[in-house]
Amino acid sequence: MRKPHPITLIVHVFVLVAVLLAACAPPAPQQTQAPPPAEPSQPQQPVTETAATEAPPAETAVVSEEGIPAAFADPNKKVRIALVREVGEGSFFERYLAGAQSMADELGVELLEATARGDMAKMVTAMENFIQQGVDAIIVDHGRPDPLQPKINEALAKGIKVVTFDLVVENPDVPEIEQDDMFIGFQVSKKVATDFAGNANVIYVNVGGFAPLDKRDRLWQDFKWRYPGLTEVAKIGAVTDNTAADTQTRMEAALKEHPEANAVIAMWDEFAKGAVRAIMQAGLSEKIKVYSVDITNEDIQLMIQPDSPWEATVATDSYSVGRLAVRTAAALVAGEKVDKYLLVRPELITRQFLLDNNITTMDELIKALPALGESSLNWFPWMEKVLARNGYKMPEVAAAGQAGGEGAEPICKVTSPNIPAAFADPNKKVRIALVREVGEGSFFERYLAGAQSMADELGVELLEATARGDMAKMVTAMENFIQQGVDAIIVDHGRPDPLQPKINEALAKGIKVVTFDLVVENPDVPEIEQDDMFIGFQVSKKVATDFAGNANVIYVNVGGFAPLDKRDRLWQDFKWRYPGLTEVAKIGAVTDNTAADTQTRMEAALKEHPEANAVIAMWDEFAKGAVRAIMQAGLSEKIKVYSVDITNEDIQLMIQPDSPWEATVATDSYSVGRLAVRTAAALVAGEKVDKYLLVRPELITRQFLLDNNITTMDELIKALPALGESSLNWFPWMCTLAQK
Repeated sequence: MRKPHPITLIVHVFVLVAVLLAACAPPAPQQTQAPPPAEPSQPQQPVTETAATEAPPAETAVVSEEGIPAAFADPNKKVRIALVREVGEGSFFERYLAGAQSMADELGVELLEATARGDMAKMVTAMENFIQQGVDAIIVDHGRPDPLQPKINEALAKGIKVVTFDLVVENPDVPEIEQDDMFIGFQVSKKVATDFAGNANVIYVNVGGFAPLDKRDRLWQDFKWRYPGLTEVAKIGAVTDNTAADTQTRMEAALKEHPEANAVIAMWDEFAKGAVRAIMQAGLSEKIKVYSVDITNEDIQLMIQPDSPWEATVATDSYSVGRLAVRTAAALVAGEKVDKYLLVRPELITRQFLLDNNITTMDELIKALPALGESSLNWFPWMEKVLARNGYKMPEVAAAGQAGGEGAEPICKVTSPNIPAAFADPNKKVRIALVREVGEGSFFERYLAGAQSMADELGVELLEATARGDMAKMVTAMENFIQQGVDAIIVDHGRPDPLQPKINEALAKGIKVVTFDLVVENPDVPEIEQDDMFIGFQVSKKVATDFAGNANVIYVNVGGFAPLDKRDRLWQDFKWRYPGLTEVAKIGAVTDNTAADTQTRMEAALKEHPEANAVIAMWDEFAKGAVRAIMQAGLSEKIKVYSVDITNEDIQLMIQPDSPWEATVATDSYSVGRLAVRTAAALVAGEKVDKYLLVRPELITRQFLLDNNITTMDELIKALPALGESSLNWFPWMCTLAQK
């Protein structure tokens, strides 16, 4: 399955700067909350009045005749924004502060700053002082909720706007800025998992009790669950006045104690710097690779050294985050409406990328990777006028793709006349068997069509058997195909326990095996999946952001199926991160008519839970039933559906005038079926294939379909090319065969 006033403005700027500076350093302890290869950079565009409307202006905002909010109308009367920081140590925070100051200068804001050097009592005192001074806004950068919440409440009661950076505050009037720490944790963990084919001995450098570090850690725990071969041989870390140096000392000891280590994950660049220096000093750069979070000029210099083990980092530009913090505080002072959760998208940056592009500084990096530059969040039209008055121009920002789409990768740029022996005789066809647990539904029908099309192009005979959910029948089908001596078997879904013996038997007889959505602990068996953990991440995040972290959700899923279990794991993460996401009911069953049976269950759930306003369905067969029940009950305006997978049938249901189907995260199952056959053929030909083959999913909204007049999968792929043919496992000789 798949599946106000000058004083208030100053306070805001100060608070925003603090939030940005804390992005890299360990943030304050989180209470009950926490929420792919580098994505191609989107083209940059100037922030214009059209582009600068991500947060709609509040209806109560007071503006001058020039269209400038009253708080900013008089250039001689500066808005005052305070920035209260828990930590200021390290180049990340220095760059954050510089960004905050630059934004303050451009907006004509007076920025006041206080750093507590990790002392909560000093942070509270700084808050008290700025409240007494009557600043316009306060940016609270990191810290701990318990001691700071009373002061935040006091500031709000006195009309002072508050913004936080890497600090969780249960108040809808306090925007929270973060570097999307859960996505950071996802990317760095996934990079290690894929680089090491799911098997690595990891020294983990992190500490608990800081909101961003806790969120990143949550995803690392997920990846250890997903890839049991990722072994955490040691955990070290402490936040001190000299974190990098102290981490180096701890890493030196860990290296001696754990000679088997071959990877380091450091969830903050101060940790990473210490780890890298210890590894280089020990002469272990070839053996142990470091994966981290954050990037600065100092980090770049260390990454590009000839013997550096620093393999990759996931980061935002803290300079841009500091600017966003001040800009957000200023927007609140101006009376603008600002989203509760402001997630700055991180990018994956590899050492090889730096070397290939001769990058030595942050400015050069942002030029090469524009998506790392100025955030498009919270730019309002009046800000351009204020900047111009102060002698500044509007910056350029990276334009975000509507559906997060990437460009399709070119396929078959090279062909080869050297056809492998197994495929050389067109009269002697390679035979590939496809054994499926489930074939019901348009997703699986499209998957099978894709598999057959690839078989036809490669001159392969495709044999297929569907067990209709019966494991005994799946085992029997495996036995039959083994007896027939097929060249390869694709095992589609199923359960490991009954199938593993037959997989082993096939391998022992020289039959190649590939799985789709079935976990097999064997390095010789490639596993294809739709990157189900990323699917779960995207659909859960979409609900969290659309509902500002507060929704009453009917959850449609079942356990015991590998893809659904992986997606569920991420939904549990987002409920932890956003306690306002309440699962009011869980329904679901896989049957011979899943969509109709789900509709019946949803009808009952809607009556029992009139408070529900969202549905998460982790498979489109679930979603179809849920959508039909909601439409039949006339609740499409009240309850929105978020799902996984997409087909022609799904599109037709999504674009209906009264459809509650808001968004789906999907791959094209036709492309997945083609990849499965192509992978099996590659193994038969003797090609080397990666263990984990993750097909990247895309977020597709109903609005995107309507805006682009999309009614079919072909039209969707034309509008969103990244959803089309996967570039995985295309070999030059295959291109030659396909062209025939």
